[in-house]
Amino acid sequence: MLEWALRKRRTGLARNAGAGELAICLRPIRVLGHRIVHGIFHEETTLLSVHLLVRPMLKNFATAMLLGCLCVPSGWAQTQSASSSPPSTAGPPSTVASPPTVGDSSEGSSRPVIYGPEKGSNEWQGWAGWAFPIPLFVGFPRAHITTAGVRYGRVLTNRHGPGLLQGRLEVAFDAVPLDEISLPGRRVYGGGFNPFAWKWDFVTRRRMSPYFELSGGGLWTNHQPLSGTTTFNFTPSAAIGVNLPWGASGKYSWTVDFRYFHISNAGLSNYNPGLNTLELRAGFGLFTHRK
Repeated sequence: MLEWALRKRRTGLARNAGAGELAICLRPIRVLGHRIVHGIFHEETTLLSVHLLVRPMLKNFATAMLLGCLCVPSGWAQTQSASSSPPSTAGPPSTVASPPTVGDSSEGSSRPVIYGPEKGSNEWQGWAGWAFPIPLFVGFPRAHITTAGVRYGRVLTNRHGPGLLQGRLEVAFDAVPLDEISLPGRRVYGGGFNPFAWKWDFVTRRRMSPYFELSGGGLWTNHQPLSGTTTFNFTPSAAIGVNLPWGASGKYSWTVDFRYFHISNAGLSNYNPGLNTLELRAGFGLFTHRK
């Protein structure tokens, strides 16, 4: 009986030793798996998407917008020369082409509008923005923000209003897939959307369409922009800018605006200092008009 108990004890010790050796051998695999899983859902994915995808896309898109703005003068010259050149007198009078003019067909114009906003037209645009901190209050955090997105808008009304304030009402929707917030010592990335943008398109003068805009939406980030806040924030903004037609036909256009851009959680957390910035935004797109 005693011999059987000693044999069983030796067998148990051997099994424990084998299990311990197996655990030691599997420990590197377990640690590696934990790091992979942890990286997939946390740091590694963030670093991969940020350094290999997000930042190059933002830089390339921002560079394209900047080059486009630098090329605006040449396109503007083509537009002006096309609109100011006198009609040809060769051939019968019925073949003389009339230059396009501004105005709604429903408002008495005999020639259709080929550029700019008018009632029923749709706006399609891609844009990028660069925001710089403004010190509204002493001690508030400061951040540099880079954004990029796409927009769809629709002009709802004919022109209304007195004198220089005469214009048309447009509503728009923005999808913002790329948003980088640069804070001292850290960067935060996210995306969001603006479900509404109320835009007042002033009457086109000299082929330029100034506008004023109020918009708002939401932003989700991979980390809290400021420690102690939330990963979801609201993004109200107000802008004033101008729409510049591109080329002789004016079908495509550049937009440039300056806007006050604010990020905060509207009291979702006890700590809500907010980020206040002034943004320069440039976009390229077109207005599609009714047939």
